[in-house]
Amino acid sequence: MKRSRKMMAAAAALGLVSAAGVAHADVISQWDMSLTSPALSQQVIAFVSGIPYDGFDIFNYVEPNSLVDPNTGNAAIDGFMPSGWVLFSGGATDLFTDSSMTTQNGAMTWKERDTQGPGLSVVTGDDVDGSNCIMSAGWNPYAATGWGTDIKQCTDEWQSSKRFKLVSYVLDGPVDLTFDVSATGTTDVYRLLQKYGNQTGSRATGYTQELGFIVDGQFQKASPGDGLAFCGKNGTLYDDADPTPSSVMNQGELDSLMAHGLFGAPDKHHTSAGYFNPYVRGTFGLLAGETFITTTGLAAVHRDLFGEWLPSNQMKGAFYYDDDGNPYTDNLLTASCDGAFDEEAALAGAANAGCDGQWVTYREDYQLRDADGDGIVNEIAPSVGTDIRPPIPVDDATIAAWMADPLWMPGYIDDLANVNINAFLSVANANYWPTADGNGNASFTIRMTPTFDATVAQAEPGLTDPEAFVVSINAPNTVN
Repeated sequence: MKRSRKMMAAAAALGLVSAAGVAHADVISQWDMSLTSPALSQQVIAFVSGIPYDGFDIFNYVEPNSLVDPNTGNAAIDGFMPSGWVLFSGGATDLFTDSSMTTQNGAMTWKERDTQGPGLSVVTGDDVDGSNCIMSAGWNPYAATGWGTDIKQCTDEWQSSKRFKLVSYVLDGPVDLTFDVSATGTTDVYRLLQKYGNQTGSRATGYTQELGFIVDGQFQKASPGDGLAFCGKNGTLYDDADPTPSSVMNQGELDSLMAHGLFGAPDKHHTSAGYFNPYVRGTFGLLAGETFITTTGLAAVHRDLFGEWLPSNQMKGAFYYDDDGNPYTDNLLTASCDGAFDEEAALAGAANAGCDGQWVTYREDYQLRDADGDGIVNEIAPSVGTDIRPPIPVDDATIAAWMADPLWMPGYIDDLANVNINAFLSVANANYWPTADGNGNASFTIRMTPTFDATVAQAEPGLTDPEAFVVSINAPNTVN
């Protein structure tokens, strides 16, 4: 049975460790946030500018005093969450490269709801199985005790928003996450529950994860035998000289996965197949050494459609069906734009819903149906593999009908810019690290760097330059 987490909440919300029944070991005590700064919430911006926030609606407005943050005592006021962010909006903690706090290569982000700032927390001694992890910050959305009483744990239910989301802004620009460690001389293993986003404005062929230490303001890469290592779930260290490929590891132990809603066969967690490919998951191959993880290439199911990894500002377009009447929850991807797409133009009523090509569907068809027999026609057809049939066009009359129906929405396929990363980390011998202070304290750093290798890059079909994008629409009636 789970113990109450109310008294542990303050530590987790500050990026500190949640410790339930912690054994004596080298444990991660907190995320070192000395080179971070919270982005300004909408409530703060409205207060500072004197301009009231005007983006509330019936879904994101929070009744005053209906929520109280147990960490800070702040209550929801003026429609905002207790944090000052708008419900369902994107929050951020800015990550800086050095103590001047002037240059930023990335950020920690979250969707304001059960996920909360600063976006990342450390759990040492999960209150169910005693496991450890680095994960998102916030509350378990399925807690029977209500909001703010059951902080996130490693073993929380599937789809409970457990992954912290790190985004990169600069290609080849490293983003560092530094963690403080309490050194006791023994070993502990932590799971990394991470989402990683390409917001560089450029295509990427992959990324690297490196372990090391910040010494005199500089990143010093870890060496084999330092006690800081990537490892398997059972704690077995990988080998820098003979790296382990993700293909021989269990899913969830060492992998980098695109959203299953885009690529992949049904499995124990997903009852439906991916939209673009119903058989094969979109992944980055990985090689894991003791002190590094590097990608070995993006899966062909993605490259053959879109080329190399797309950044968030060059997304493909889609039509979504809102099956629950709340536009901020996940909606059903029903059709996609085979060409350039501009979301702003689409929402402004552009011809052909902002698509300068053909709207198509990879599903059996694009009509709603009562697939579950409950008498409600709100399900969509399953996907069809292109080995069976190419995607079929969506006729102009249907596009016009969708544009007139508030339950149908054109928008970007944001998940094409994100991957879910699973890995494990072994922490030991911290008293001997170059960051050890002699009093049982030390720190280490995980460095993430997005990369582009022109020698292996594959162009998107219809283009010749692997770095290029399909032309994008500037305005409702203008195309570059």
